[in-house]
Amino acid sequence: MQKKYKVMAALLAASVLLQVSPVQAADKLPTAYMNTLSQVTEKYPSTRTQGNYPACWAFTAVSLAEFDLIADDAVANPSIDLSELELAYQTCHPATDAFGGTKGDGLSYMTGYLDTGGNLNYSSRTLLQWRGLVSEETVPYSLAYSYQGGNAQEKEAAHLQNVYILKLKKEQSSVKKEIIRHGAAGIGLYFSNRAGFDQTAFYQGNVVSTYYCASENKAYTPNHTAVIVGWDDDFPADNFKEKPRKNGAWLVRNSWSDTSSNSISSYFWLSYEDKSLDENAWIMDFEPADNYDYIYQYDGCPVVGKVCSCTAAANVFQAKGAPVELLKAVSVTLNEDTLVPYTIKIYTNLSDPANPQSGILEASVSGKTSYAGTYTIPLSRPLCLQKGSRYGIVVELQKKNAGIDMEIAAKQYPLKSMAEIKKNQSFLYRNGIWKDVSVSSGMNNVGNLCIKGYTDQTKERAGSIQGFRAGSASGTAVKLSWSSRGDAQGYELYRADSKNGTYRKIATVKGKSYKNTGLKKGKTYYYKVRAYQKKNGVKITGKLSSAVKVTTKRG
Repeated sequence: MQKKYKVMAALLAASVLLQVSPVQAADKLPTAYMNTLSQVTEKYPSTRTQGNYPACWAFTAVSLAEFDLIADDAVANPSIDLSELELAYQTCHPATDAFGGTKGDGLSYMTGYLDTGGNLNYSSRTLLQWRGLVSEETVPYSLAYSYQGGNAQEKEAAHLQNVYILKLKKEQSSVKKEIIRHGAAGIGLYFSNRAGFDQTAFYQGNVVSTYYCASENKAYTPNHTAVIVGWDDDFPADNFKEKPRKNGAWLVRNSWSDTSSNSISSYFWLSYEDKSLDENAWIMDFEPADNYDYIYQYDGCPVVGKVCSCTAAANVFQAKGAPVELLKAVSVTLNEDTLVPYTIKIYTNLSDPANPQSGILEASVSGKTSYAGTYTIPLSRPLCLQKGSRYGIVVELQKKNAGIDMEIAAKQYPLKSMAEIKKNQSFLYRNGIWKDVSVSSGMNNVGNLCIKGYTDQTKERAGSIQGFRAGSASGTAVKLSWSSRGDAQGYELYRADSKNGTYRKIATVKGKSYKNTGLKKGKTYYYKVRAYQKKNGVKITGKLSSAVKVTTKRG
């Protein structure tokens, strides 16, 4: 069967997605893991063939999904079979998400999408939009080249939530730990003119294929992707056609055969010291597709770049999925940075769509990243969103020159990346001011920030507030009162120094009045109130009242 090896040339700077690794450095690593074909084929699906198309990037990404769903999530078995063709199609054709956030974004090929090739960056960006992962039965590879879409509405088989980008040689131990957890790692390598680098050898009672590109010739840059599934630190250097300096090799799964065997087309051993290896190893962390009901996003363009020189960045979204939703997690993408301390703040019920902080400061979560990549961060408690209300996800990075990724529109034959941005979507905080990216000077050919929100719908409701008012104020106190409709277990009072400022909770009360004391004389305050109920351990909050203005007496 004729093979095409031209696959992996990256068009522009690769984007990476980041998450703190759940595998701890103290874990002891075995010197050999999944180092026989029988171990691998007993646990994981058989290999598949990309045929005459340079689609290894799609086959690699789908393999990472299948292996992770078996190894990490334990929701699949070796019979799992997901569609490489659907991922290839979705990656190369723009699509708008359910809420219109990714309208105008995407990647366009000026040649046939199966003829051009791709990379793990592009495929991961598509998967992070919850696109491209359906069953092989729905979109079989046998339809190539006639397939022109039409099955994207099928419920996704799983959702990609985290992508870790590790340095394959510098962080070899970490790569191994993530393989144990997630089943596999995606890699890039040079795989043309094979005859100079591969042979067969004897190992563990079997004849195996081996591969080692010993040359550092620039012509031998990565042009193919494959999947690491195991290793042996003591794999003999003598087993390679040209002997490396040291023992040790990765067991690699290829995509040139639908028969799993000790063959360069399906499984082979790759020397740790291969000179053509790309520096990055890709780990993709999936979750079952019922993890969240809705995804809020603007970053539908697969080409991204790092934003620097800002103390904070934010996306503002409008709740559109259900009458009441629960915000449960957020995600951010960092392209180049590791070990970044961060604080993420969530502001709900924004009064000014041009100010991500003009609402209730509802939650704050801090942490520190490990690898470069995209990570999804769960909130400590769900936050209620009323349909039509806006919320801001503000990301503060406490590392000099660290930056969140942003979409980039660019054109380089045969690819074109598109990044559309609208007003009141993405913001950067510079010199004490929130600046709208869509109208900021000096920011050409850029799109939105890579910040997402994840919500679930709920049928629970809380009562609405009526007649919210303030009594006459003294110099240091004011009494607030209200009535409500519907059942309420209590009420939350919020206060700000300006009408469109940040509202912070000052009290939780059971009754329908509250006296706020300790105020400053001659100062103006703004108050809001809302009802709440607790249902099944979750606080359900009602619609926030309009602001009431109060100015204390000077004397």
